[in-house]
Amino acid sequence: MLPTRGLLKHPLKEVYEESGYQVRAIKLLAVYDRDKQGHPPFPFYVYKLFFKCELIGGSSSSSIETEEVGFFPEEALPELSIGRVTPAQIMRLFQHDRQPDLPTDFDYNGSRLREVHP
Repeated sequence: MLPTRGLLKHPLKEVYEESGYQVRAIKLLAVYDRDKQGHPPFPFYVYKLFFKCELIGGSSSSSIETEEVGFFPEEALPELSIGRVTPAQIMRLFQHDRQPDLPTDFDYNGSRLREVHP
């Protein structure tokens, strides 16, 4: 994420640039430490933030970064780019969709927390 774009502005703009869809973030689903999630090695330290978004406009449109745009059921996902997202992460996001009251997931000291305690 570019520091000048802000926490939400960047991912919302990316969705539009890569899919043609306009979305509104409605919940932070997960904050994952990339190094603890089974991704291939990467030279920089990265936290991955996953947001649940609501479709508010636009239409399907490919871009220089995407060959095709579509929605997929859990049992028929296309091949994933493991450097970006893992099957376990996608499955957890589907769980969040089925159970909207689940708290935000966080990685902490190598184990995943399912809720935040004040």
